[in-house]
Amino acid sequence: MKLPLFFQRRFLPMWVTLSFGTFADNTLRQALLIGIPAGIIPVPLFSKPDDAIPVIGTLLPAAILIFSSVSGQLADKYETSMMFRRTKATELLLMLTAGAAFAFGWGGLAIAMLFAMGAQSAFFSPVRVSAMPKYLEVDELVRGNGLCNAGLFSFILLGYLVGGTLIVLPDGGTMVAAVLVSASCIGLVAALFAPHAAANAPGLKLSFNGFHQTWMMFSHVFAARGVAPPLFGSAIFYFLSTALTVAIPLYGRDALHATPIVWAALNGFFAIGAGLGAVTAASLSKRSSGLGASTTAILGAGVISIAIYFLTPYAAGTPEAPLTLGMLVSSSGGRILVAALVLNAALSGVYIAPLQAAMQRRAPREVRARIMAAGAFAYAAFAIPGSLSILAITRTGADPRLAFVGAGIAMLTVAGVMIYRRKTLPAGLYDEMLTARPHSSAI
Repeated sequence: MKLPLFFQRRFLPMWVTLSFGTFADNTLRQALLIGIPAGIIPVPLFSKPDDAIPVIGTLLPAAILIFSSVSGQLADKYETSMMFRRTKATELLLMLTAGAAFAFGWGGLAIAMLFAMGAQSAFFSPVRVSAMPKYLEVDELVRGNGLCNAGLFSFILLGYLVGGTLIVLPDGGTMVAAVLVSASCIGLVAALFAPHAAANAPGLKLSFNGFHQTWMMFSHVFAARGVAPPLFGSAIFYFLSTALTVAIPLYGRDALHATPIVWAALNGFFAIGAGLGAVTAASLSKRSSGLGASTTAILGAGVISIAIYFLTPYAAGTPEAPLTLGMLVSSSGGRILVAALVLNAALSGVYIAPLQAAMQRRAPREVRARIMAAGAFAYAAFAIPGSLSILAITRTGADPRLAFVGAGIAMLTVAGVMIYRRKTLPAGLYDEMLTARPHSSAI
């Protein structure tokens, strides 16, 4: 009896390496984002600690931006399972260093390790994304991306909850350190079981001219039929999701007047919703590209995002009586707000998986990893201004709820563009590949 896709060797080790790496990254990131405004982690070079929050939010994408031109070449040139093992071994070394930083209270080193983990992610991401068309059949890609995104968002949730909760406890830094190292060990062990998959372009000559290679990556994107629209549609998701996750601690503190545990829980609710959305995307028909569902999802997410602005006062506490997690989930206003946050993120999860599958389907094999690296570059390039946009709140004292209004307007705009394209492009254009089932190159 054939095992379900999730439990097959061509999928599960890849899923575990992605999920536990995501968990480690977000535990580290959330421990910083909660520990800094709570006054637990010292922040060098910032006279106003709140200003460090948007800057810290740029470190992961900035590292990806810097290294993606090289990482895509390596992922195309070298065999996939070997690249999995090397990137995860590097992650373990970095997390040992980050763990020491948290255990001994070295805030500056912990922040530096967040940047270093962004660099590691820059090398891991194109390997993982370009591996999926090797390990999976064409009609499994939407399901595979949905399952990967479900793991991604579920482990983002765990990272948010673990990092944000542990850091505020006595000896929280030591506990965060233990979690970081343990998660990286699990990811490395899983990488040892990844199947062999041949290199896309073993004869590729490496170039370390970042500007030239970035130009070449995007020339491949625009030369490949139908790759650019889903790539930039996905990048917009990263702009919006980064802005909202960075804004959440400020939203929880200044708009909801809540305790730090609630700040962490709010990001957790987002991750729960995104995971549910990814599972929903994984259940879409094999015969469908899922792009119609993607359009409907981003339209609904935009409406709900704007509604959160108006729902917030009905759930908020006061500076004198801060909102606790128990108060949030026990009041009708709080439950409605939580439902809106979860549904908003769930619809966003449905939106992105079909776009990612469309990129993988349409990318030519010989340049696939470089196109995926171009995607990582675009995601980072959009995530950085997404994070820095929150300086408009920290520097002006504006209402953090406005982040949801801005995100909602952007989502509705994206939905309008997708509806227009759906009406103007010939039916089935770019997705006739759904009917093909080329033999997988995974051994």
